[in-house]
Amino acid sequence: MDNEIISSASSQTPTAVVFARETGLPTCPSGNDAILVVVDRLTKMVHFIACQQKITVEQTAQLFIANVIRLHGLPTTIILERDPKFTLNLWRHLWDQFGTKLQFSSAYHPKTDGQTEQVNQTMQQLIRTTCADPQTWEKSLPLLEFAYNNAPSATTHQSPFFLNRG
Repeated sequence: MDNEIISSASSQTPTAVVFARETGLPTCPSGNDAILVVVDRLTKMVHFIACQQKITVEQTAQLFIANVIRLHGLPTTIILERDPKFTLNLWRHLWDQFGTKLQFSSAYHPKTDGQTEQVNQTMQQLIRTTCADPQTWEKSLPLLEFAYNNAPSATTHQSPFFLNRG
């Protein structure tokens, strides 16, 4: 599986997130062949969102709104890697409308990418060990997300669920 980092971060209020798109997965019957991984940098809570490798800026924004903003609120700052898809005026306009500050990071900067890389490695291992048929990984994502968020983090010694909900 190839990892394409699309990093972002915000302050602790209301959420701090890191985007990564995991590619190189087998194509599911739905056509999805990638996973949009969203990590809250404060609580370590993750969201695994099935998508297509050729996802557009608009589709990424829709997935982020539907799967993250509606549950956790708006980040105050987003730091994106300098990927042409995410430097488009549309992406900037979207975050301007939300009042979110948009910044760009250096590619593969360890401070922004290391945490997401570890989440991606764990997710890959979970998929390999739980999916007998490689084309069924999409059906397993909700339970894999639950398992990840229910396990204590090595950094915080608490589960992301506990840190997020108390």
